[in-house]
Amino acid sequence: MPHATTPSPISTVRLHALDRAALETHFIRLDVEDRRLRFGSGISDEGLRDYVRRIDFERDGLFAAQDDALRLLAVVHIAMGSGPAEMGLSVLPEARGRGLGNALFGRAVTFLRNRGVASVFMHCLTENAAIMHIARKNRMRVARHGTESDARLELAPATADSFVNEWLDDQRGRAVQAGFTKPAARVP
Repeated sequence: MPHATTPSPISTVRLHALDRAALETHFIRLDVEDRRLRFGSGISDEGLRDYVRRIDFERDGLFAAQDDALRLLAVVHIAMGSGPAEMGLSVLPEARGRGLGNALFGRAVTFLRNRGVASVFMHCLTENAAIMHIARKNRMRVARHGTESDARLELAPATADSFVNEWLDDQRGRAVQAGFTKPAARVP
């Protein structure tokens, strides 16, 4: 059940309502196959715009890894509700293989633990090898249901370390956005 809360060397930033346009651009940059894998079915540009318009940035958690131009390379959306939280993750093709998805997964887990959330799940297509890899790497319980799978992780309670690590991640993300330091993830 315990999940490490060690900060990642990859800088992540928390997204806010003012970041809607950048988030929309990130999702629209996904090709047809990546959209199908991320959202479970094909989704049009207008469908993505509608999805982004409906996000409640005050309730949910949204985090991103950026390049030097502050474009969103990878995004995790943590949808909060009355039960377990649901996590959705996307990484642009040119940024894959750099640990961004796993760094955002860890950032999401810390965020959830510090808000008293007991568990998180990811629903995905079983063929989504990247998400299945992240789920297994993070010791999520995976249940396959034909072409779809659910991965669930029970979260440890918050600790002083998890609060400090979240604060440190937030400060580093703010420094990146303010231009005081470069993002850790660089894409040529």
